[in-house]
Amino acid sequence: MDVETRVDYHELSVDAQDTVTEILNSVRVADAPALASVLRLTDRPGGYDADTSLYVADALTKIGREDVAPGTVDGPAHLDNAEGLRELEKLGYLTVHDLAYETSSSSYLDEGRSLTAIRVLRPFHTVGVVYRWRCALIGPADQWDIVTRPGVVWPGVYVHGAVGDYRSRDVGLVYAGPPELDTDALIYTIREDSDVFTCHAVCDRCGADWYADGGSWIFRANRGHVDFDFNDARRHDGNTVMCPEPLCVSGRVGFTVG
Repeated sequence: MDVETRVDYHELSVDAQDTVTEILNSVRVADAPALASVLRLTDRPGGYDADTSLYVADALTKIGREDVAPGTVDGPAHLDNAEGLRELEKLGYLTVHDLAYETSSSSYLDEGRSLTAIRVLRPFHTVGVVYRWRCALIGPADQWDIVTRPGVVWPGVYVHGAVGDYRSRDVGLVYAGPPELDTDALIYTIREDSDVFTCHAVCDRCGADWYADGGSWIFRANRGHVDFDFNDARRHDGNTVMCPEPLCVSGRVGFTVG
């Protein structure tokens, strides 16, 4: 994992957004602007437009203005903004697979992160519609316009990343491969290439080293004489601290997460 470990008084972490960006870059085959636009219009990290109603249809089914007129019965399927992605799953357009979910309390992330695989099974497209009530606030809208057409979302596996412990923020979405891509392989890749649960500390002078895991700041000696608690680290300088080994006078200990 090529992400800098940040070391300071009361801080030992890596930037969660940087780790997600690195993962997305590693699996990216192409960008995914059409699906990204759909996610922005549904209740995914990054929020949605509460004034826009979203409709979906197969890729070859045209959606015109009259198809989304108020009161239309045989029009395209309407997606609830709060559950848009799950409704697309119920309609058979895609499936959703959790790849990773880590919190800052159990890792060395500065905030939580999540990665999700979206497997699109058949092509579809959406339109966003804004309804307006000019004459009366009761009853069907008397004006409406199609305000967005993100384009066709083609079959394939897409990977979506977000960060945040309490409220998720969108980091990005990429096309990772064809529909048959093995999501278990993606999970393995993330665990192997973006480990945020272990931290290795090494002294540049005496060569002593220590390991900690699970976000713990208690480092167990590997090639060293004593364990040490990062809370007791002294003489911070950049991303290093003074070596805790009793006989090491001028050594500096650096930290690497992963």
